[in-house]
Amino acid sequence: MNAAVIKPFSILLLLFSAAIASAQRPADDSVSVTPTTVDQKTLTFAVGQAAKFATVINGRSHQQTPVTTHRGYQYAVWYDSRRRVCIGRRKLETTKWKVIRFTDHKIKSNDAHNTVVIGICHADGTIHIAFDHHATQLNYRISKRGVANDPDNVKWKSKLFSPIQHSLGAITPKTRVTYPRFFNAANGNLMLYYRGGTSGNGDGCIEEYDGTRHRWTDGLGAFIARDQGSYEANGKVSQFRCPYMNDLSYAGNRLHASWVWRDRFEKTKASNQHDLCYAYSDDNGRTWRNSAGTVIGKTGSKQSRLIDLNSPGLIVAPIPIGNGLTNQNTQFAYPDGSIHVVVRQQLKGQQLKGKRQQVYQHYWRNAAGEWSTESLPFKGRRPKIVGAKDRRLYLVFNDDDSNLRIVKGTPNADRTSWNWTTVGLPAGMLVSGEPLVDVARWKLEKVLSIYCQQEPRKIIETKRTKPVNGFPTPLHVIDVRFENGD
Repeated sequence: MNAAVIKPFSILLLLFSAAIASAQRPADDSVSVTPTTVDQKTLTFAVGQAAKFATVINGRSHQQTPVTTHRGYQYAVWYDSRRRVCIGRRKLETTKWKVIRFTDHKIKSNDAHNTVVIGICHADGTIHIAFDHHATQLNYRISKRGVANDPDNVKWKSKLFSPIQHSLGAITPKTRVTYPRFFNAANGNLMLYYRGGTSGNGDGCIEEYDGTRHRWTDGLGAFIARDQGSYEANGKVSQFRCPYMNDLSYAGNRLHASWVWRDRFEKTKASNQHDLCYAYSDDNGRTWRNSAGTVIGKTGSKQSRLIDLNSPGLIVAPIPIGNGLTNQNTQFAYPDGSIHVVVRQQLKGQQLKGKRQQVYQHYWRNAAGEWSTESLPFKGRRPKIVGAKDRRLYLVFNDDDSNLRIVKGTPNADRTSWNWTTVGLPAGMLVSGEPLVDVARWKLEKVLSIYCQQEPRKIIETKRTKPVNGFPTPLHVIDVRFENGD
């Protein structure tokens, strides 16, 4: 072998297998863990120039929805080791996944941006898949009507789905699509967000699939502008930027969106990210208001301005550039209008060996519209957050050593602070990328279904060999139940 091995694959496999076996038993008195294997061999990229941005593509924070639940079935999407787009489903409370592997498209790049996402329109039972984008044309397919609404009577096969489409019916998205993500509206329709443009020079766009008329709605599109206003920092001026979404999600009838800006000076880079922004819509993404309730934008409207850099009241936490602010983290909202956002950033005074550490910073808005913040006493990669009715919060992430972790935040009486404790999980559950959560199932059953790919054997390019693929590894969905009824 001419490639250098960083960690013996056999050791990693034994560790994870032992964790899977022990997970059939409760991890502690209040938690039980049930793993399922979605696919034994899923795609990873070789370390080095072959991998762009990351070695794992199944499990990236910007995916938001690679796994979802509807009417007693759970669905997941991914790339297998042969680079095919796959969709699997399982009946809840079973562990066996039935898989469709589409043969009409293979991902060619090793770009970890080019993830697969899934959405289900509750109104007409159509399943929607978007895949393989990084400032490229839309790749999309849709199932026949009713497939997800009557799953017991549907034979799971590729003929249920349309050929690849590059438009949303009669709607042609902006060119150079990146970061598509589906999310469900309270009225049963399905929403889609994507960035139209490039890093540091892209609009935030939203579309709606109408489950009653069975088509995508005219008149939407951009709602966050890339080129309105100018941003000054360190003696330089930027005229272009893009929003990087934490999430877009409904709570009751309200749609919440939070993001950070990335500006383009001479070039675009992560250190140009700044400010936590927040807006909400009570009319399914048509009209947008700031945290105080003032209208600040109209989607797709030529008569009114889109949300832009200078929209009043848009910034809820000023964070200057150069503070290590990461993008596309996490949020969770409640029907009373409160919302929790967790991002990674650097704070003055929190240093390690003379350098500021990147910490989790928790921002929240209460029902009265007041924002607060506190630093969390642990850190890791980009997290996902969900909340329970009693306002306990759960953060899912993997730490710097790739261990899957869950922490629980218990609020004080007036919800002005949260006490964070570790949820016991079996040791040795090493995952790569970023673990993601089936939010639909959490809201339905308070079960944490965690989508995560097993850590791969790492192969480094040498002068004599330049592998493209890494070693394929299993993709799992791990169910975590809280026995105290959380």
